[in-house]
Amino acid sequence: MKSYVDKDPSPTPPHKGEGLPRSTVPLRWIRGVAASFLPPCGGDGRQARRGLFSFLLLFLVFLAPLPAFAVNPDEVLPNPVLEQRARNLSAQLRCMVCQNQSIDDSNAELARDLRMLVRERLANGDTDDQVIDYVVSRYGEFVLLKPRLSAKTMILWATPVLLLLVGAIAILVFVRTRPSQRAVAALTAEEQARIEELLKR
Repeated sequence: MKSYVDKDPSPTPPHKGEGLPRSTVPLRWIRGVAASFLPPCGGDGRQARRGLFSFLLLFLVFLAPLPAFAVNPDEVLPNPVLEQRARNLSAQLRCMVCQNQSIDDSNAELARDLRMLVRERLANGDTDDQVIDYVVSRYGEFVLLKPRLSAKTMILWATPVLLLLVGAIAILVFVRTRPSQRAVAALTAEEQARIEELLKR
């Protein structure tokens, strides 16, 4: 019995990009982009270098990470004025578990708690100074990225100046106490006569 099922011996060719490994398609795309920046064969070498530089610059731009915002949407206050004050205060407070990073930029859990604390105090009617004083009372002056000038923080502000003064004094003492160059001894009569004899020749 004959089969009426059609059998097409030539399969339909796959569409462009089908049947290829996934890593091949990005590779082809990168090659195509690179080729668009490069001059045709026989072009100037300087133009080729410019094209390659442009491609590398574009590639690095795509690789650059996007800026991350630490403040979550659920932290934002409905009052834009209070929110702006909270952001300004958060930029002055140090993340206690980060290295020289404000709580406004940190994704740490402690930084988030401090941001929420700042917003809570502002919502309760505290002034900016009252919020700062409250946070400092709990975490100390170290929580401030720029410590305030007071009797407790005077040594922090004076340390760089003291180091410069000590260095200047040390250099001055070293210059003054180093042995001076010996004065050139006067010529003896015999040496003077020898020189005159040589000059007469």
